Amino acid sequence: MDNIIKLKFEKSLEGLAGYEFGMETYKNQVENRINFDQKITIVFPDNIQRIASSFIQGFFENIVQHIGVSGVEKNIEIISTKEELKKIIISNLL
Repeated sequence: MDNIIKLKFEKSLEGLAGYEFGMETYKNQVENRINFDQKITIVFPDNIQRIASSFIQGFFENIVQHIGVSGVEKNIEIISTKEELKKIIISNLL
């Protein structure tokens, strides 16, 4: 099983916000497909340009419980047209 998770959002959506929306996105698109024993790749669609800390905290809550923030840094690759997205994510988890 590959550990590449391509997130899907409405094409008109440019920003992600909201703790509950982050948790819901994780539950619906990631939870049953993720293997914490392998490197994980999360792909954000090109239309997503902004991600609020509230969404990040909700989305990554379960992941951080499993592998910690250092595990997110080491084992998760973030693919996005927004270069600095992984730095933004990590800084919002600390």
